[in-house]
Amino acid sequence: MSLLSLAKQFTTEFGADSAKDQYFLIDENVLENLIRAANITSADRVLEVGAGLGFLTKMLAARANSVLAIEIDPKFSPFLNQLSPNVEVIFGDAYQLLNSRKFQRTHKSPTKTVASIPYSQAQNMLHNYTNWQWFQGDVVWLAPLSFAEKVNSEPILGAYFNAEIVEKVPKSAFYPQPNTESAIIYFHRIEDPALTKNFPLYWRRWLYNHEDMKVANALREGIIHSFIDIYGKAITKKQARNIVKHLDLPAPELEKLVNNISPKYYFELPEKILKIYRASAD
Repeated sequence: MSLLSLAKQFTTEFGADSAKDQYFLIDENVLENLIRAANITSADRVLEVGAGLGFLTKMLAARANSVLAIEIDPKFSPFLNQLSPNVEVIFGDAYQLLNSRKFQRTHKSPTKTVASIPYSQAQNMLHNYTNWQWFQGDVVWLAPLSFAEKVNSEPILGAYFNAEIVEKVPKSAFYPQPNTESAIIYFHRIEDPALTKNFPLYWRRWLYNHEDMKVANALREGIIHSFIDIYGKAITKKQARNIVKHLDLPAPELEKLVNNISPKYYFELPEKILKIYRASAD
């Protein structure tokens, strides 16, 4: 039976839940290209989120050593439970599971992650991969076309990944057809800015990783750490406080938690900090 016939049969019997992004990829060429983009080999352990009817899962299993497939909707169990023995299927909320320390302790980390990702969950799921020690590789997803540009321009995700559009995918590749334009997107992980001595990128990660601190404290500590890590220069707390003072941020801004500041600060603050430091050093 063709992938289209299987998708039609399922939707006739169960319906397709658009709230769970149940649009089934039925174009085998696109599935092949998705796997090819990830360069899956027999040595790989692959994580797939949103397995659905298992079309991609089955093809991954034929090439990889093992597949860990997570699916939130138990209606797919008759299709997923009959896959080859090298596929482990887990039914549950992928975002919650992958953030669980218990899950990470009890499941071997993947070497690749490939998925036709549930579109409404793409941004939250990619945040999982930022500082995630369980998996530190690149990510290959079928995702909304606009998501690539969003990631590259976003202050946080763009500090961890460079999104490359591998192939645009027509709506006709799905059943039912979604309203959103799609693409195979390769998310290349950006190297640690402390190693590449990238000051602006270092700061964007610093702010993200200290979102629960007051802005004034995060800036002071970030100035001290960033100059040591990037330039090998020791900055005293007094010097750091002086730089913060000359940033001329309104007092209410300094009292906010970093999580509540405008995204523009992720881009503007590193430039201003360097400018103030260099002026004081002249």
